[in-house]
Amino acid sequence: MSAQPRTTWAPGNEILIVGGYGQVGRAIAERLAPLFPNRVVVAGRDSHKAKRAAAEIGRGTRARAVDITGECSATALDKVMLVLVCLDQTDTHFVEYCLASGVHYLDISANSAFFSRVEQLDMLAKRNAAAATLSVGVAPGLTNLIAARARQRMDHVDRIDIVVELGLGDRHGRAAVEWMLDNLDAEFHVRRDSRNVTVRSFEDSIDLAIPGQGGPRPAYRFNFSDQHVIGRTLDVPTVSSWVRFDSRTSTWLIAKSVRAGLARLLRRRRWRKRAVWLFMNAHLGSDVCGVAVRAEGRTNARAHSQTLGVVGRKEAQMTAIIAAETARQILAKQPAPGVFHSEQVVALDPIVRALQAELPGLVVTL
Repeated sequence: MSAQPRTTWAPGNEILIVGGYGQVGRAIAERLAPLFPNRVVVAGRDSHKAKRAAAEIGRGTRARAVDITGECSATALDKVMLVLVCLDQTDTHFVEYCLASGVHYLDISANSAFFSRVEQLDMLAKRNAAAATLSVGVAPGLTNLIAARARQRMDHVDRIDIVVELGLGDRHGRAAVEWMLDNLDAEFHVRRDSRNVTVRSFEDSIDLAIPGQGGPRPAYRFNFSDQHVIGRTLDVPTVSSWVRFDSRTSTWLIAKSVRAGLARLLRRRRWRKRAVWLFMNAHLGSDVCGVAVRAEGRTNARAHSQTLGVVGRKEAQMTAIIAAETARQILAKQPAPGVFHSEQVVALDPIVRALQAELPGLVVTL
């Protein structure tokens, strides 16, 4: 796929949602269609699924066959202003295609290596007056925005710890489960005193409370992409991300299993298929989804620590709400061209209001 814009491409006001008939993509389309009638286009490789989803969503929603893994047709971006991608990608060809065509781009994936490659397209975006927004969702996304809020309220931040709590009773899509399993035993770098230090998932833990979820409980190191970004975007010398589950016992069992070699066992196809099925179908627990950011540093020349957080339900639904509101913010203004992460260009308060409108029990501590 070439990064050169198609000569037949015509600028317009349509919103193209790639993966728009999947769990999260469809939920995004359902929220954008009433706000932007006759402008939402559900896209993917399967034109029949796209047409069925578009018809069920209504509000003038249309369908389009788009395969971002291959050569796009000359009309793939016809009349499109913004593309939302709800699929994992292995290269940046489609992103280049969008930016070279002057189309704004929004991505809800969570792969830090992919983000790094997209960041290198900053000049391409600027040359074509296009904006790419990364780190959109719960983690990354909401975590980045809360970290930015904490940073704004302090004179200097020395350390940020991000905790994500997931409910084992929630319904997670296959892509999310696969990504989680892939990172159970991942080796990666974290920022410590402005240096890169090699760590591994679940090798150490931290005790931290999520406001609204009781007292401190252990959470284990995990390869969420937010920690690889906000050290640079927020200028914080030490950043780490941690995960735990709604059950203290389940968290402990998973951590012990990973340390005992569970991840190596799950590389075998038979066991991996069983694990994916189990996480997608055995809903043992709640559907809680909570995030917290603890920032440590100084304010008025004194040591200062604060913990901010949001606790809701149904991670996929929260992701869709956040992505739809992020798209609304981008479309409501002419964004500066370039490649950005959400904490650099997105306002947190409208995100929280959108979450509160659909999740009445949301606990917000900001």
